[in-house]
Amino acid sequence: MSYRKPTLTETYAELHLAPETLTEARFFDVVPKLREAGFTEIELVPAGLSVQIRAGHAVPRETQRVRCWKPGRKELTQVGEDLFVVNLTGDYPGWQAFVGLFNVGRAALEAGLGAVTLRSVNLLTIDRFRVPKKEFAASKYLDTGGSLIPQWYEECKESFDIDLGRGILEVDGRNRQVHVKVHAASDPVNVTFQANFHDRVAEDTDLEKLLERLHHESNETFEAFITDHMRKDVMGGLLL
Repeated sequence: MSYRKPTLTETYAELHLAPETLTEARFFDVVPKLREAGFTEIELVPAGLSVQIRAGHAVPRETQRVRCWKPGRKELTQVGEDLFVVNLTGDYPGWQAFVGLFNVGRAALEAGLGAVTLRSVNLLTIDRFRVPKKEFAASKYLDTGGSLIPQWYEECKESFDIDLGRGILEVDGRNRQVHVKVHAASDPVNVTFQANFHDRVAEDTDLEKLLERLHHESNETFEAFITDHMRKDVMGGLLL
């Protein structure tokens, strides 16, 4: 569903590649293709630590990630070890805009690497909104007592967290995580909704169809969390 004032502030897809497919040495094969595709603002950032075994000893090594932005810094691709990420940030222009960005990034990845073998795809969304503290009660914005949120939160006006998860990717082929964080210690109240929909990829998987399915499931889950007041008064109602 599309709303006049969407609360979605970031959408991104993680492509997890087969081991040793995208090493740091091969970053230099991918980044020039991304630059050609319009991602011209390049920065190298630390990504964390990995462990290598050398002569029977574990040796920590700092890993790197390359961020490639389009001018305006709302469209981003990230290149990491066996990981490729496409981000759309800021005011949400709609799902088709993200799909277009995803396809451009994916084409640049394939142009740099050649054949790409994927292990899994993770679609992540982040929604944020603020409301005056004097107006806030959980049940006004979140469907307490519905299919996902316990009624225990109905009259809640203080800060709280809700974390839901199901499935183990390596065992079940999928993982679902939803995190709701309400910070009501100050005015206004800040609400953040983050959802991860992660599926393993088979050799014959149609990636575009998989992405569409994950998007549909993400939308359905978000709708199950919110109230009509949220839809109409915060998000401005549906686009006709």
